[in-house]
Amino acid sequence: MRRSTGHALLSAALIAGVGSAIAYQASGYLIGAIYGGSMRAHRLSAESNVRSVKEPIKPDEWAGDNVYLGRWKANSTAGRAVVNILTVEPTRLRWGTPLNGICDSDYSVEILPWGRNGTFPDQLVPPSEPSDLVVGVARLTLFPKPCHTGDAVVQLAIPLDGSNRMAMNTYDRNGKLTAQYPDLTLIR
Repeated sequence: MRRSTGHALLSAALIAGVGSAIAYQASGYLIGAIYGGSMRAHRLSAESNVRSVKEPIKPDEWAGDNVYLGRWKANSTAGRAVVNILTVEPTRLRWGTPLNGICDSDYSVEILPWGRNGTFPDQLVPPSEPSDLVVGVARLTLFPKPCHTGDAVVQLAIPLDGSNRMAMNTYDRNGKLTAQYPDLTLIR
């Protein structure tokens, strides 16, 4: 009898220990699930707060009769390798090649003062000789973030002489000039 009582007590203690371990393990999973769920909810809330960026700003006339809109072909070797075709739509901007990366982004617009006598601001390549040429300049800030290439701003300059030429500069998020493409032509 003693032996069966001892065996019963040992079995009961073992069952109680296993049951306790299982309950402890289950409570750990439950606590982990609750904690993980609350952390996920907090992270999603934080991410949604980060993504609440203002919509791109564009002048009212941007979508209408706009000299910047269209498909522009880069003509230099570097331009063809990096830009290839620049597409400026009323709501999207796209350029690039599969080899060097493609940038496809929304943007906001700032129209800069027109340059006179063939010169224009912000490091765009000026003509070699002074002239009466007037140049329209627009700065497009990529939205909601820079391209994977690091380009955050694209500046376009068009001589307002009906020549269908355009110059393009790219800048990083700190305003540092990253590239110049002075020789784009409008594709018909």
